[in-house]
Amino acid sequence: MNYQNDLTNKKSDLPTMVLHWGMVIALLVSVSTGWRIVSMTDTGNWMRWVDFFVLQGNVEHWHFVSASLLTGLVIAYLGFLVTQGLGGRLSFRGSSLRSPDRHARWTAINKLIYWGALALLALAAITGTLLYFFPGALPTEALVVVHKLVSWAFVFYIVLHVVAQLLMGGLRQLLKIVSPRMAYGMGAVTALTLGLAGTALAYLADRSAQDTLSVVRTEAAPVLDGNGEEKAWADAPEAIVHTSRGFNLANDSGEVAVHVKAVRDDNRAYFLFRWQDATRSQKHIPLQKTAEGWKLMHSQYFINDENDYYEDKFAVMLAPSPIAGGNTMNIGPKPFKDKPGPGNGLGLHATTDGSLADVWHWKSVRSGTLNQFDDNYFGAPMEPKPSGRYTAGYTQDPKTAGGFESLFEKIPDSDYVKLKALPNDINLVLERMGSFDPNPDVSDMGELYAIPKGELVPYTEELDANIPVGTVIPSVVSDKPFEGDRGDVQAHAQWKDGWWTIEASRALDTGSQYDQAIASDVFMWVAVFDHNQVRHTRHVHPLRLAVAP
Repeated sequence: MNYQNDLTNKKSDLPTMVLHWGMVIALLVSVSTGWRIVSMTDTGNWMRWVDFFVLQGNVEHWHFVSASLLTGLVIAYLGFLVTQGLGGRLSFRGSSLRSPDRHARWTAINKLIYWGALALLALAAITGTLLYFFPGALPTEALVVVHKLVSWAFVFYIVLHVVAQLLMGGLRQLLKIVSPRMAYGMGAVTALTLGLAGTALAYLADRSAQDTLSVVRTEAAPVLDGNGEEKAWADAPEAIVHTSRGFNLANDSGEVAVHVKAVRDDNRAYFLFRWQDATRSQKHIPLQKTAEGWKLMHSQYFINDENDYYEDKFAVMLAPSPIAGGNTMNIGPKPFKDKPGPGNGLGLHATTDGSLADVWHWKSVRSGTLNQFDDNYFGAPMEPKPSGRYTAGYTQDPKTAGGFESLFEKIPDSDYVKLKALPNDINLVLERMGSFDPNPDVSDMGELYAIPKGELVPYTEELDANIPVGTVIPSVVSDKPFEGDRGDVQAHAQWKDGWWTIEASRALDTGSQYDQAIASDVFMWVAVFDHNQVRHTRHVHPLRLAVAP
């Protein structure tokens, strides 16, 4: 059958129909999930008008699956055309954009549109591969912009493709793709083989993309002081994780490399984390006295999206599966139909397969003052409480004593807050904070940005009257270190010369149901928060731990 006869037949062959609709579905899922991922770093409302059409939930996983499937289907279709001698569907031989014959002219136009689609697919594959498998090879934001523009070009292509088919042969031409005829049976087998091979290659590449963090034995455990200069660290190999898409980092690039080392003795593992941060940010939603009462210094704290007045933070996640990172992030304004959505509209952390991810959350003012990571976990979505922020599966390990709390309570329907207590020596608090600069982008070099619990007295209006209007004090109350499961991870940190350094330690196996044992083939993710509440950096492929016996 020659190409011209095939073109005038108003039925498509079955392999073409199956491959066509497979590519359409994979493309739509890929675009939808990609838009949802991009929304995580979007501070405007440009996506709200398509929000209804954009998928929610574990979209990072489905974005990779759909992109891999789309790649496999494209390979399958091209292989099908070559092996079955159907190259005429893409060849311009015998076609002309200037042909006086209307049908021939629109046939050529359609071929030009097909080649445009292939160019877009190639560009999407190149930028997506660089973002997914080679983070940091090129500036992330530039690649994201190109990848995003390609996704919008695909939407334009779909419209253009439908219109061009109608103009070429009317509704009957358009309906060819839903009217199959049995043909090219062996071609279908060949296409299926090629498609499966392409998809399998993407899967294998994903599974082999993890770097290794060697946890070597040491004869002398490092002293946890935040310096990172002990001999144990000098002898340990270093893994470097390129993280991206965070807020407030140098030059607003959103990118920062995290340097990680690890050693062990008979009972404990020790970790060294280092990353660049131009500023030491300790202004954690400070309290400021006004003539009308006390207010928080913040921009979006009450929707859980503060990006100005917040402390620097760092997070570590341990899980038994390399895909757990994406599986714990459920993106969207309402990722669970029967549960409340996040106030910031971004997403919720939870697992939906019965697993648990161990999460260590270092908060430079709150847990940093206690010389600990706040030991948390991601589990199944919890039932919502009558009031307060809904965090889905993100919660803290149980404690028996210690920790931190807020000095204030929010007054409903008011811009002001109520203080629970007052410092017994306001001058000492101000002296330890040092010179206060309201600019959130400058370093805070004071000694302490929390108030020890033992230095507070019950709030009274008489004591409050002695504090001048304009006074700024910390909003964090620190107690003794956490006791119980929540205090399992020791951590001492220091900011120096534009670098944060954290030295941390935890038992290799705590025996707690809320923790992940530190062992070989456990996977680790890290995230940097540069004075923001939730807009941390991310990376797809985790470190695979290799723990020395």
